[in-house]
Amino acid sequence: MKYWYFTSINKWFTIKLPENWSEYEDEEGTAAFFNTVKWSGNLRITPLRIGDAEIDKTPASVSSINNDNSNAIIIKLGDWDAAFYKKESSDVCTTFYWTMGTTNFWFVCSFTIDIDFLNTEINAEELIVVEEILGSIKILN
Repeated sequence: MKYWYFTSINKWFTIKLPENWSEYEDEEGTAAFFNTVKWSGNLRITPLRIGDAEIDKTPASVSSINNDNSNAIIIKLGDWDAAFYKKESSDVCTTFYWTMGTTNFWFVCSFTIDIDFLNTEINAEELIVVEEILGSIKILN
């Protein structure tokens, strides 16, 4: 499979995307993507700079998300530890969430799908792709 690299507009991070994924405009600061061959959902990555770079708040934050959401589990995405959970957004959508970070960066990531895709082979395959994309996040500065 061929890939391309996306660099966030603020030059905070880069990710590796399959060639058939494209960026689209979303809210300011959020990078948003979708599969251009067969729509399977919308991926959003929102990077946040957090507090004092001398204090690593990330492990406590991931643990807090896990404790605050009974569906959350801690998973490994590349070199990242991430809290993962899903939430039905409405009668028509379900959203999968991943949160992860380092000393001074925090990423809130979501993948929203049509509820009809939930628990299908398409959804299972795309979740693997999405987690590979998220695992490829590299902080630039």
